[in-house]
Amino acid sequence: EIDLTPNRPDCMSHVGVAREIAVKTGQKLKYSYANSLDYKKNKVADIVTINVEDKESCPRYVAGVVKNINVDSSPDWMKDMLTSAGQRSINNIVDISNYVLLEMGHPTHIFDYDKLPSQTVGIRKSKKGESVISLDQEKRKLIDQLVITDGKKPIAIAGVMGGSDSAVTDKTKNVLIESAYFDPITIRRSAKSLGMSTEASKRFERGADPEGAVHAYWRVVELLEELAGGEWVPGMIDAYPKKIKQKPIILTREKIDILSGCELSDSFVNATLSNLELDIKKDGKNKWICTPPSFRPDLEREVDLIEECCRVYGYDKIHSNFHYAGLYDLAEVDPEDVLSKIVIAMSGLGFRQCYLNSLTDENTAGLLGKNAIPMKNPLSSAMSHLRTSLYPGLLQTVNHNIRNGNANVNLFEIGKEYKTGKKNSEIYHLTGIIHGDWISKSVHNNEKRQSIHSLKGTVEALFNRLKIINITFSTADHAHYKYGLSIALEKSVIGHCGKLNQSILNDLDIDADEIFGFDVELESISDAMKNVVKFSAVAPYPKVGRDMNFVLDNNTKTADISNEMLNAGSQILLSVKPVDIFQHKSLGDNKKSVTFHLEFQSAVKTLEEAEIYSAMNDITAILSKQFDAKLRD
Repeated sequence: EIDLTPNRPDCMSHVGVAREIAVKTGQKLKYSYANSLDYKKNKVADIVTINVEDKESCPRYVAGVVKNINVDSSPDWMKDMLTSAGQRSINNIVDISNYVLLEMGHPTHIFDYDKLPSQTVGIRKSKKGESVISLDQEKRKLIDQLVITDGKKPIAIAGVMGGSDSAVTDKTKNVLIESAYFDPITIRRSAKSLGMSTEASKRFERGADPEGAVHAYWRVVELLEELAGGEWVPGMIDAYPKKIKQKPIILTREKIDILSGCELSDSFVNATLSNLELDIKKDGKNKWICTPPSFRPDLEREVDLIEECCRVYGYDKIHSNFHYAGLYDLAEVDPEDVLSKIVIAMSGLGFRQCYLNSLTDENTAGLLGKNAIPMKNPLSSAMSHLRTSLYPGLLQTVNHNIRNGNANVNLFEIGKEYKTGKKNSEIYHLTGIIHGDWISKSVHNNEKRQSIHSLKGTVEALFNRLKIINITFSTADHAHYKYGLSIALEKSVIGHCGKLNQSILNDLDIDADEIFGFDVELESISDAMKNVVKFSAVAPYPKVGRDMNFVLDNNTKTADISNEMLNAGSQILLSVKPVDIFQHKSLGDNKKSVTFHLEFQSAVKTLEEAEIYSAMNDITAILSKQFDAKLRD
C-alpha cells in the first residue's frame, strides 16, 4: 500500500513506483514490454472507423483489433498478481486489461469487436434520454456524460466503465482494444454525477499520460498474442488531431540556492532531473531549460523542479537553520492563536467544543436565517443548503445528549454562517448553548437551574478571560430569543444571548423546555483581542466597602446605574456591583430598590472617611439628576 497525493497519478502503477525507486537508488529502469510492433501497412484502418466528435474531452483515442483469440482462464502468475492487488480474476482477456492498468497505470478497455454493428466507434457527449447498462449490470441514465458509442447508441461510459452490451464473453473471438487519453475534468464530472468511482476513473480524473495511451495499447496487443493466441491486425488507429505538448520550465541556480536551503551541485541537478526523464538543456552557466515528461502533469513551475531535487536529495539531509526562522515576524495576530485562546477559555468555563456539518436541509437552513444558499449538486436532501446559523446543529446535539440521559450540557462551536443577499457572506461565529443544572444537587446545596443570569455571567466570564473589557448588555428584541440581550463592545453590537424561543425548539423537535444560548461574531472578538492589555501595580493601601441602596424605576437598567457611578465616583471608586433587588408596593408603582456594593481604594494613600463620604454624595447627586433615583436609608 502506498499513500499518494492527488497530483501524482504517475505512481498509481508498478512502473511508476519502480521509476521512483530507480531514481532514488541511482539505477536505470528497464522496461519489460515492447514500445511498438513492426508493421508495413495499417490494415486495421480498413476494418474500424473511429469518430471523435468531442475532441476537447477526448484529445487522443488509440484503437486496434486482435482476431481469433481464445477466451480462457488466466495463467497462475497473472491470477496471483491480480489477487495480491485486490482484483478478481475473470478471464484472460479482461485480466490482461486489468493487469496493464496495474502495471503501467494507463486504463484500457477491450470490446467484443463483433458486437459493433458497423465496426464504428464514436466518442461524444450523451444525449437526453440515453442510458447504458454498465458492466456491473446497473442501468445508468446519462445526462451529458462522455460516452463511447457503436456509431449510434452508447456502449460504454468513457473513462469510467464499459457496457454489458459490448462486453467480452466466453464466445468472443475478435476484440477491439481501446486505449485513450480523456480530459480529467470531464471524467471527474461523469463519475461524480453517476455516483461511480472505478480504478479507471481514479487515474483519468487525476491526469493520465497522453503518450501512455500508445504504450498501453502495444502492451495489451503483446499479451493478447502471448496469452490468448490472438492474431493482431497490423496497425494502430491514433486519433490525435492536436498534440499535447509539455511546456518548458526555466530553472536557475539562484532559485535553487534560495529555496532549497542546501548546496545542490550542477551534476546532482542534471542527474536527478535526467533520471526523472525530463529533457534538459543547459542554457548558460546558471540556467537550465527543462521539459517534463508527459506522465508528470504536476511539474508546472520552477519551484516544482526544485522540490523534486530536494526530495531525491533527502529532506532529512537538509539542515535546519535558526536564522531562517529569525527573519520572519508575524505582524498580524495569528488567527489560530486567537481561536486557541477562545477554545481554552470556553473549556475552562466547562464547555465542550463541537465540530458540526455546515450543510443542512432547506427547512433547518431557513429556520434561523433567510436567504439560505442552496448546493448545486447536493448528496442528499439533508445536506442541500449551507447553514445560516450554528444554533440548529448545537441544539440537535443537546437533544441527542438529553435523550441519552445527559441533561446537563454546555456546548460551543466556532464556525461559518453562510448568507446570501446583494453579496454572499461567510462570517465566523462563536455560538454556545447551556442546558440543565447550573449547580447540581448535593448534601450542601439544592440544585439550581441554568437561567438568563447564569448565561449572562458565563458570557461576562468569557470576555474577562479573553481580557476584553467594556462589554455591556442591553435588553433587546430578537427573533431567536424569548428573553434576549444584546452584547455590545464599546457601543457596537457584536452578538446576542438569551433564552431560545420555544417555537425553534419545537420546529427542531428538541425535547427540552428551556435552553439558553449566545452568539457573537468572531471577528469582533479577534479585533478586541489585539488590544494591548496594560497592568497596574497592586495598590498597597486597604480597600473600603460601602453599600448604597437606591429606589429606581423598574425599567432602569442596573448596568447604566453602575456605569454612571463609576464615572461619578472619581478615581477612588474601584468597582460597583449590584447585590440585591427588592420590590414592594411600599416603594411606589413600578419601582424597585437596588443595593449596590461599592469598593473604594487609593493608589497613593489610605482613604479617609471624608473622601469616601464626598464621593458617595457626588454619586447620589448624579443619579438623582440622571435617573430620578432616591437614596434609601
